[in-house]
Amino acid sequence: MGTNTNGSAAYPEPQWYAEFRSAYASAQAFILHGNVSDYVVPGVRLSAYLAKRLESRDVICFFDRAHGVTFGSPQMEAKAKKELKLDAPVDPALAALGLATGGGQGDVFPKAPSAALPLLEELLKSSLSVALIINFAEHICPAQDTATMAAEDRQAQIILRTWGTDKVIKERGNVVFLVTELLSDLSPAVRAASSCWKAINIPLPAQTEREQFISAYLKAWELPMEMTAPELGRGTAGLALVHLENIFLQADATGKLTWPLVRMAKADIIRGEYAGLLTIMEPTYGFEAVGGMEPLKQWARDEVMRPVQDGRIQDVPQGALFVGPPGTGKSHFVRALAREVGFNAVALNLENIMSKWQGQSERDMARALGVVKALAPVLLFMDELDQSEGASRGQTSGSPSGKNIFNQILQFLSDPTNRGRVIFFGASNRPDLIDPALMRFGRIDAIIPVMLPSGIERESVARAAARSQGVEITGEACQALANGSERYSCADVTAVVTKARKAAGRVASKQIQVEHVRAALAAIRPATIRQAGFFEQVALDACNDLELLPAEYAARLRTAALESQVPTVSSDPLLTGPRRKREL
Repeated sequence: MGTNTNGSAAYPEPQWYAEFRSAYASAQAFILHGNVSDYVVPGVRLSAYLAKRLESRDVICFFDRAHGVTFGSPQMEAKAKKELKLDAPVDPALAALGLATGGGQGDVFPKAPSAALPLLEELLKSSLSVALIINFAEHICPAQDTATMAAEDRQAQIILRTWGTDKVIKERGNVVFLVTELLSDLSPAVRAASSCWKAINIPLPAQTEREQFISAYLKAWELPMEMTAPELGRGTAGLALVHLENIFLQADATGKLTWPLVRMAKADIIRGEYAGLLTIMEPTYGFEAVGGMEPLKQWARDEVMRPVQDGRIQDVPQGALFVGPPGTGKSHFVRALAREVGFNAVALNLENIMSKWQGQSERDMARALGVVKALAPVLLFMDELDQSEGASRGQTSGSPSGKNIFNQILQFLSDPTNRGRVIFFGASNRPDLIDPALMRFGRIDAIIPVMLPSGIERESVARAAARSQGVEITGEACQALANGSERYSCADVTAVVTKARKAAGRVASKQIQVEHVRAALAAIRPATIRQAGFFEQVALDACNDLELLPAEYAARLRTAALESQVPTVSSDPLLTGPRRKREL
């Protein structure tokens, strides 16, 4: 257990710090990455937290390119200067050359890494017990090809690599931290296993950490809230503690913390932090708003909801792909499922990820997937999966970033620790364009065709659409709509209801009547009808489990499978018999 620095209630030791303590016996060099700019406890950020936990050291020092070398206290600075014999007056000639200035508290320690790192190495190997924290480490040893590195960056890379295995530093019991948001931003040479730097991820705060932070603020501020601390903790999944503080500041300005304020602030934070890559899907409705789709609802109850509720995590699918014609309600269903299962829901907008800057797309994807994990339990949704570079190895553009993003997605969907916590749902009209590696079992366990609704389902969709639009529809009108909308998608049926509602409104009718539906059917011209057969066949071909199909479609698929097994004689002369002698 640890306490915050202002002496208030005790906070549990963060998991990442426990991981550091466990590894300290065998390692002296650590890379802290992830949520490194956040509070660890209220009012205390990472560097200050480390300084507090390691305050028994003779010297705690910090370094970054902007501020140079600084110390935990003037007394520590004095000890370091004395040990390094830097407590003598500064040589004016060196000062004139810029070699004796640069951000140390006594203007002795230089800012330039080429001068500062050798000095810090000498301190690490001295008789003092030392903890060194290097912030913004990616600006000192960036991820670059060695051949293109500047001489100073090469020098920094060599020095940092040696610190991970240096016996003198280990024997002294000293410790070094490199702090960076993204591990991939650091030089691969430093990250390599042979360099012996231990990487420790600092995740976004878990729900219990958010609740503790909220409770601390509620004790300090008498702020009216329309929710409890646990409810707010659940509703702010995916946010850092500093984000929570910003929400409290906004609420303090308005006088009350409300759900609309939280949702708006959360959406703004996600949008600002991840530049349109992620969209929070607020599950405001459940299956009651989804017309038809009874087989799909039953699949969700049997394969997702009950295993989650019963704690049978091993039975929860790693992922599912909904395929079929456009407008059949695939994304609508995912939103409703999030509400039913009680999970957060987030959409990953792959079309926004590609950047012209080398490496930026991969960095954005890594950050986004980290947030997805922090949102757990969460449904991760990717719409129009076939149109994304991330689902096709970058084959459409030849972009190396596309291939890298594809590999990131493969690794994420294959991660066994996600099962039951992050459930992937994709939607596609053209599953034949998706790379087969993405659709194998263990990544996508169910490929489910979502076909055009039957007559009964169209009635159900019409009733649900009328409810959502705040209007009644008569039974006769509903029957007329179902009879007149053969091969319409769910979106098409909803469009007919909308058109009929407007027609009813023009004559001040409070109900959608038959004449309103007939007028709407005469006006609406769905685009899906002409291509629906093609999309249905593609969906059938992609299905990986016949139990996921309605009976009539399963029969079609079995017949097609039997026909495909009938042997045929090839017309290719090279494949019709034994080899013959070659002739010109």
